[in-house]
Amino acid sequence: MDEYGAMAIATLLTDFGLDDYYVAAVKGVILSRAPEATLVDVSHQVPPGDVETALFLLRAAAPCFPPGTVHLAVVDPGVGSDRRLLAVAAAAAVFVAPDNGLLTPWLERGEVYAVDRPDLYRRSPGRTFDGRDRFAPVVAALLAGCRPAELGPRVDDAIRCALPPPRRRDGVLSGRVVHVDRYGNVVTDLPASWLGGGPFRAEVAGHAATVRVGCYAELGEGEAGVLTGSLGTLELSLRGASLAARWGVERGDAVRIVLESDHGSDILRHEDPPGAEE
Repeated sequence: MDEYGAMAIATLLTDFGLDDYYVAAVKGVILSRAPEATLVDVSHQVPPGDVETALFLLRAAAPCFPPGTVHLAVVDPGVGSDRRLLAVAAAAAVFVAPDNGLLTPWLERGEVYAVDRPDLYRRSPGRTFDGRDRFAPVVAALLAGCRPAELGPRVDDAIRCALPPPRRRDGVLSGRVVHVDRYGNVVTDLPASWLGGGPFRAEVAGHAATVRVGCYAELGEGEAGVLTGSLGTLELSLRGASLAARWGVERGDAVRIVLESDHGSDILRHEDPPGAEE
């Protein structure tokens, strides 16, 4: 089989929470139409309407799945409106989400289709639950062998989420907090390779850390430090407590790291991501 439709796996990412029937209803529609599917929850605890958090979680989780996986992400402030449903074929997977910037990382390197398949949609008395009535049937069709190109016309004007890239200049790394995990670890967008091996001062929300470790256990009790996270970017953590709560850090906060040696400045000349400044 080809890479799309090779496996009946779908991931689910929503802001529905777990108190209502919403997640179960979406799963029920998918399984009614694709009973052999395996459904994997990424998260249903995305803050309501928080597209940036959904983007981060999907980008972190998607590479761990096998080719042919269908990724459904429903964080949809525009539910019931004329915003489009997208299916993006990229990285040997298919991503299905509203056209609101959530699929930004895959738009440039994939084939983007505006879904237009009323024949697949579920009849509903209202327009408040597209996750169940439109997205779930589309995912089920993909799992059953429908190709992305059969869902609607190819488009090149999908909405993109404009996130500022990390930057480095004159011995200073400038980035932002892109995620705070449930342990209170602060995940930044700064590539770990930028830090080098010399002394530094990492600043966020009016606080600073100057210690670099390889894992959380190397920090002393109550000590804050910087380490390379599982996504290859720099994280700030506090041993035994939530650094985010202790320091008052939130997603979107600015992060500044001052490199305090010539060695660190040499490291700056390499490995810039797209958009970074020297």
